[in-house]
Amino acid sequence: MIMHEGQGHQEYIVTSDPEAVARVRASLLRTLPVAAWAGVASAVVIVSAVALVLFALGHSASRLWVLVFAWPAAFLGYDARRRFADIRRLKRTWAAKEVSPVAMRLSAEGLRCAIDSAPEPVFLPWSAIAQVRVTGQGLSTVRVDLAPGVSATTPGVSGLEQPEARMRMRRTWNGGMRLRFTVYALRQPISEIDQALGHFSNGRIGIR
Repeated sequence: MIMHEGQGHQEYIVTSDPEAVARVRASLLRTLPVAAWAGVASAVVIVSAVALVLFALGHSASRLWVLVFAWPAAFLGYDARRRFADIRRLKRTWAAKEVSPVAMRLSAEGLRCAIDSAPEPVFLPWSAIAQVRVTGQGLSTVRVDLAPGVSATTPGVSGLEQPEARMRMRRTWNGGMRLRFTVYALRQPISEIDQALGHFSNGRIGIR
């Protein structure tokens, strides 16, 4: 297990493949606009169909039918607008944030997670973490279960308030919260990451 000395303290760095991250970024910037425009096109089709029905039926058209077909169009339009806003935010983030090989940093203070789409990393002190899971070696999924009651406003916690972090939060079966994110081309063995987690958390946390 290789430790690094930085700013007067010891840390363990989990890295990914920057080239793989760059490829994923390029792919998302191609596919996300397509999905957003597909929503716009679907909304236009529905509105056009409703207009044709109203024109064909004239005054005999029921307002109920208009409402039945109008709300899906409104939903698709709202969803497309949200997607375009997310794409603009993502482009701004990646324009200011270079591809970094660092996926996680472990130290005596806690765990720092780099979510590529988020402007800032998420930092969790060890007291805020219940358990950590890492699955897969090439395309790895990291799941960090938070301790009961931990939220974005918990002292010592930072970065969870970001929209990109909130969208990766899920409620677990026992009512807790879980942060889940992806690491592309994980370079350290999972067994070594598990050893580092145990070392810095005084044996309390390991990969399960």
